[in-house]
Amino acid sequence: MWKNCICQDNQKKLLLFLSPAEKRYLTGKSIVIVVILNYFFYRSIWAFFPLSGIGLLYYRLERKFLLDKKKEAVREQFKELMLLVSTSQRAGFSAENSFLSSYNDLRALYGRDSSICQIIMMLKSGRENNIAFSKLWKQIGESLEIDEIREFSQVYEISQHSSGNMASVMDKTADIIVRKIETEKEITVLLSAKKLEQKIMNIMPFAIMLYISIASPGYFQGLYHTIAGVLVMSACLLVYLGAYILSVRIISIEV
Repeated sequence: MWKNCICQDNQKKLLLFLSPAEKRYLTGKSIVIVVILNYFFYRSIWAFFPLSGIGLLYYRLERKFLLDKKKEAVREQFKELMLLVSTSQRAGFSAENSFLSSYNDLRALYGRDSSICQIIMMLKSGRENNIAFSKLWKQIGESLEIDEIREFSQVYEISQHSSGNMASVMDKTADIIVRKIETEKEITVLLSAKKLEQKIMNIMPFAIMLYISIASPGYFQGLYHTIAGVLVMSACLLVYLGAYILSVRIISIEV
């Protein structure tokens, strides 16, 4: 019972979530998006109600992007942990001691409040309460929802219950995980230019409409406050949203 309570408390600390400041930022950003869409497509107070649904979807999408960034940070920290553990095992340390001895180095790199330092403290607390590292790693992977940690926990558990060379298995596993993370980083760098192009293309329709509105006042006036105009602008909005979602999926590549 006591062990389960400890595990649950530590799991809560590892969960990735948005801070209140980040939530306020995303809420404000979503409101601005709704205002912009209303101005360019409808210019009506009543349009805020249906457009609020788009604002909610945008909030969820941006929330996912932000959490993915946090996951990427944890994965990068986990990669450094694997490198340190692999080096320690070559020096003759056991697997458990290799994890715990890497705390000081990781604290210097990422700070004591980083996710990886909290993970190591969870491992330390677990060993003090006679909880197997394999079980702890499985819980950590499930809490953070990171595939590399989940895969590592499975390999670690099998290695612990087999009579194989633990150091060799850990070394090969660490190498595979590091290679995978490095490959994803290279893909991200290659896609950075495309992501910038995507952002520019997302802004261009509004920039063009704003330019025409300034250069030729009243040019779009016939599209607002009429049934035909609302239908046309609604169709344009749906096309724009479809193009936006498609562009997001195109640049979202998983290894």
